[in-house]
Amino acid sequence: MSVISGMIAGRVVKTTVNEVLSRIALNPRLSLEPKDVAAVTDLVTIKVEKEIAARDMHVRNSEPIYQSRVSQGSLLIVMTAVTDIIGLWQDGIENTPMDYGIPAVAIVGVAWVLYGRFIATKPFGA
Repeated sequence: MSVISGMIAGRVVKTTVNEVLSRIALNPRLSLEPKDVAAVTDLVTIKVEKEIAARDMHVRNSEPIYQSRVSQGSLLIVMTAVTDIIGLWQDGIENTPMDYGIPAVAIVGVAWVLYGRFIATKPFGA
């Protein structure tokens, strides 16, 4: 597991411990006696590891493309720009190149965003 910030780790641990202890309190087979500490420790460890792994994947932007909000938003922008261009072709009016400026800039911007999200290995200018 990679190193994550103390703030995220603290939040994960607090949320996870609260959830696990709540489950333990509702489980009649477990109590918080010394003999049950090992079982509680195992439950908390498993839950914390799963939660940290999920948050770490999000922080590193390593989730699958279809789950990425960047790719989902980019797809919507491209669809809107293409719809605008098709509308310009079919509106029956002679359009100037300036009419295509906003959709063209949107598509170029999406290309830049997707390059930065999925291909670039270091920040711009670094």
